[in-house]
Amino acid sequence: MKTLTWNNLCRAAVACLAIGTAQLGQAALPALIESDQISGDWGGRRTTWSDRGYDFTFEYIGETISNTGGTRSGTEYQGLGYGALEIDAEKAFGWAGTKLLVSTMWIHGASPGNNIGNELLVSNIDAYDGLRLHEVYLEKDFGKLNLKLGSLLADGDFVASMYRETLINDSFGQNVAWSANALNGGPAFFAAGIGVRLRYDFTDAYYAQVGVYDGDMFDDADGDPTINQHGLHFELGNGQGWASMYQIGYNGFNVSDGADLPGWYRVTLWHHSTEYDKNDGTKGNGNMGIFISADKLVYREEGDQGFGLFGRVGMAERDRSRFHLTVDAGFSCTGLFEGRDEDILALGLIWGKHSKDITTIKSHETVVEFTYQYQLSPSVFLQPDIQWINRPSSDSSVEDAWAFGLRFGLTF
Repeated sequence: MKTLTWNNLCRAAVACLAIGTAQLGQAALPALIESDQISGDWGGRRTTWSDRGYDFTFEYIGETISNTGGTRSGTEYQGLGYGALEIDAEKAFGWAGTKLLVSTMWIHGASPGNNIGNELLVSNIDAYDGLRLHEVYLEKDFGKLNLKLGSLLADGDFVASMYRETLINDSFGQNVAWSANALNGGPAFFAAGIGVRLRYDFTDAYYAQVGVYDGDMFDDADGDPTINQHGLHFELGNGQGWASMYQIGYNGFNVSDGADLPGWYRVTLWHHSTEYDKNDGTKGNGNMGIFISADKLVYREEGDQGFGLFGRVGMAERDRSRFHLTVDAGFSCTGLFEGRDEDILALGLIWGKHSKDITTIKSHETVVEFTYQYQLSPSVFLQPDIQWINRPSSDSSVEDAWAFGLRFGLTF
């Protein structure tokens, strides 16, 4: 008799959810999950607190991913629980133009990368297990100038996208030319770093921003998870330098009238100031790179329905970076099928080229992903996903892999 484990229970829950959804029509869904939040309005208390400036968010994402090929075949479950309190300080305390946020995450499960062996992670919730403090910050508007100060995620401010966010592979979020080459992935999911971000809005569409952050949230070149297991390691210095990002952009979505076809275009530079091991075994001072990204709506229907394209190119210093050049592109289509106005279909490709100075690994790794997010209600979605991973693990003896996933999301 098999031992009943958390992973087995979660896999069974996902399977039951999928089967149950197929059996129930949309009209038969319980009223409980037809609302924006499964937990409802808490007898009116949620609205009362919101009116006073306190907004609570509780979400859960779970997924089962099975693979063939790669290092070995297997099936893994992993999940992420997220909770946040956002305070409109003007409503709560009379502080004009000020917002406070405190968030936490509960990460659990096993990484599918243990079976696939890939570097371009198949899941964007793949992280060290544990309950951890996430972002904690104060954000203040001074007219055209916006300040954010605290424990921050740089990817939320500098890597956000209109059309790639539905894709599950982590590399469609964080640019690999940055995340794979910055020390321990930089101040990004899942480890926030102490820092400050300043943004200046020249107009409603044109802006520039800069962020400076702790150079290593683990203070360990190998990313020892025990050092910052709960997101409470706030030490600066320790020889890990500083991470900084600089961006100029045009966001046409901020000035769209709802009838045109806007775009969002960014040029981003990043730099890390600590000493790096170069690929030839010598030492180098710092590392830097650039990525250029674009999101463009090319066809619009009513509301949020439409067809959008995305693309991005990233480069980093070849002599001290693992990935020297990366390219990703794809599309996202909302409301493709009649009667399914909130569903999202997305396809993406990412290609990461290893530095030529590293002669012991394959030249590149490639991923193609196809996914469909089925919105059962405003608070529940199901998302089947398939990925083809070409040349995983940078090892010529490892065969290409296929990853088949089923993700679900709940908003409480």
